[in-house]
Amino acid sequence: MNGEQLAAVAPEQKASLRLQSGQTTPQLQGNTGCNSFFGSYRLESNTNQLQIKPVGSTLRACLSTALSQQEQALLTGLAQVTTYRLEGERLQLQNSAQQVLFTLRPQPMIALTQTQWQLQRYNNGEGALIPPIADTDVTTQFAADSQRLSGFTGCNRYFATYKVQQQQLTVGAIGSTRMACGRDQATQEQAFLQLLAASHSYQLEGDRLELYDAQQQLLAVFGAKAGS
Repeated sequence: MNGEQLAAVAPEQKASLRLQSGQTTPQLQGNTGCNSFFGSYRLESNTNQLQIKPVGSTLRACLSTALSQQEQALLTGLAQVTTYRLEGERLQLQNSAQQVLFTLRPQPMIALTQTQWQLQRYNNGEGALIPPIADTDVTTQFAADSQRLSGFTGCNRYFATYKVQQQQLTVGAIGSTRMACGRDQATQEQAFLQLLAASHSYQLEGDRLELYDAQQQLLAVFGAKAGS
């Protein structure tokens, strides 16, 4: 940004880029940390030439000024990429003056199902993403064979059915155990289960899962739990 090398805003809001070959016109997909974008690219590997053509993006409101600035810098910079350089597992994208615009590293691709997802941030209903209460482990897991959704709210275990069609997600009626919770844990539990019930679509980016409502508002961000 403005000639200065900066890190992504936060680990759970990673900016990412995926180049997919095999089509007549190679396609690209990515995430700015706020919105998903898509387009096409042209690659000449013998000369390390790379031309990226972002076409469009989703239009969700970013939840912080820093994310908005990151998004603007990323989309503006991608259009300026002319060459690339690979050094081990590090990919650098450069402009025509050989200045490094972006440095990227490969990310693991994890499936929606059979992964235990741990809540990192959730929407507090006031336009901000907040972390769960300290020392509470809020999780969710999608079982492919039974199409059952289950997990832990930090106080009680819950369960429901779910359906997935492309990127669309429908969560059925949610049931749970009835252990007594502290006041803050009970408030968090209610908010979390309401967000799950309102989920309308999802997005996977590496080891991150995002849930959105029908208005494309970000509801929750999960990370793959270690060892799952």
